[in-house]
Amino acid sequence: MPQVIFNKQWVVEAGLTHDTGLSERQIKALRKGVWIEGVHFKRQAMNGGETQRGLLWYNLPLIDQLIQEL
Repeated sequence: MPQVIFNKQWVVEAGLTHDTGLSERQIKALRKGVWIEGVHFKRQAMNGGETQRGLLWYNLPLIDQLIQEL
């Protein structure tokens, strides 16, 4: 397997859409499906605390790895 070097690990939804071509609807379905919160995505409140409505960040290398393994 070739070695891939990533220059970014966590991206917001716009970055994920740009890099993968996934739509907002597809991303939401994946969050409810195979992606694991805290591994493939995380929610970050603006004050640093825990929240259910914070900014969503996506771990691009782990999402790519999951796709390769499926």
